[in-house]
Amino acid sequence: MQSLWLYLHFPHLQLDSVCHAIPSPQQRRVEDTSGQINTQHSLVILHHQTNCVLQLNQAAIDAGIRTGMGLGTAAALDQHLQVLPYKSDIEQKKLVEIAEHLYLVTSDICLFPPNGLLLRIHNMLMLYGGLNGYWRVVKNQLKEFQVKYYYASGQSPYAARILARTAWNQVSDHLPMLQHQIGIRQLTDSELDKKTVSKLARVGIHSLADLMALPLKDVAKRFDIDLVTYLGRLSGEFHHPMDFYHPQSKFQRYLELLYEISHTDTLLSPIKLLLTALEQFLKIRDLLTQKIIFTFYQRDNKALTLEVGSAQGEYQADKWVNLSILKLDNLVLQAPIFALELSTAETQLRSPDKGDLFSASKGTLTYLQLISLLQAKLGEEAISKVMLDDDFRPEKVNKYVQPQLETTPKHISTYPLRPSFMLQTPQPLTEKVSIIHGPERISTGWWDNQAITRDYFIARNQHGQWLWIYRTSNSLWFAHGFFS
Repeated sequence: MQSLWLYLHFPHLQLDSVCHAIPSPQQRRVEDTSGQINTQHSLVILHHQTNCVLQLNQAAIDAGIRTGMGLGTAAALDQHLQVLPYKSDIEQKKLVEIAEHLYLVTSDICLFPPNGLLLRIHNMLMLYGGLNGYWRVVKNQLKEFQVKYYYASGQSPYAARILARTAWNQVSDHLPMLQHQIGIRQLTDSELDKKTVSKLARVGIHSLADLMALPLKDVAKRFDIDLVTYLGRLSGEFHHPMDFYHPQSKFQRYLELLYEISHTDTLLSPIKLLLTALEQFLKIRDLLTQKIIFTFYQRDNKALTLEVGSAQGEYQADKWVNLSILKLDNLVLQAPIFALELSTAETQLRSPDKGDLFSASKGTLTYLQLISLLQAKLGEEAISKVMLDDDFRPEKVNKYVQPQLETTPKHISTYPLRPSFMLQTPQPLTEKVSIIHGPERISTGWWDNQAITRDYFIARNQHGQWLWIYRTSNSLWFAHGFFS
């Protein structure tokens, strides 16, 4: 089988990433009033070391700004020029995100950080009925990211990389055409260092065709072994070892914002982007998660962490959005947000709800979904469930547990005559009552040094109220509750 590779080069990956994270026009106008970046103006990504333009939007191109131009010249061409520093980690994270999505349709992917992906495609063509079918599927996957890219196929990884970086934008398995396209490329388009290119230029070699026409033995005599190895890998004669990408086992996504956000309402738009990516990640793995963690990076301040929980476990973005909105109501921003990150806690396999086919509809929310909404609004500590404990002391017969905790009801022989309203602390009986029923002796608690011995009665006072009273061993009377 003829070896065939496809290389994808993303020249504006940071610019495309931050522009994709902008909110709706209505929300953006709110932020623009505070002096934030306006995407309709010229925007450039500037390399901090060379002080030259690396990436720019269409407005900057229309203003006459070009790649490689210095900041001073670019600013002179447009007085409203907006500048962002280049950050390679943003591109690398976006590159991993794209690779994660492409992994759904193709298996062998190699990362070329910060802005390149290499795909081994000759072993996938039979699955898609040929090269055209394969390329059509890959293009459909890339549409979701709204990023600019150049592409090319080649008989080797280096060949595909050179053709893509020079914007050939062709996918072909015709070997003579691929070899011709490689031959007309200049040495400056290759991965060779400047010293080697200069040395070759002094002997009249300027293109890759000139270099590849030389026998490898002659090249080895006059140049180092690295050049021989490069030529062998470029032509496909030598094996090119690759470290292929493996999907992440845990979701973690970082999103750099195009401008700083000072209002929690405006945060909802980038949050939805992250939750949509989370839904896709969980859905293709058939997983659920019960907790997601947002990290908001603040300017000149510590990062804020916001945990959103779901007692039932969710994977759908709209469910997580509703819970996140309730949590955002209680979030106070101490400084503007310039980036946010979303990660998950432990995940679990998703299983369908088991319901009765003939049972009537009981509402749109399950018990655990209702618990999740209440916890998001009021706080996890504010919601508890009451259950019986294996203790006959009235003060300890009930206990509070987490509402989502699976509990098995205890079989406790309880007496039916118990008041609906219990006093938090028994009060001395100071009124005249008539005893109607009793006594019921409760003598227990010896194992934890809180023993009680009481004789309980049901009584009625002069106002017609029914009371639950008791007498201690020293003949002191107390009221402990009221019957409804």
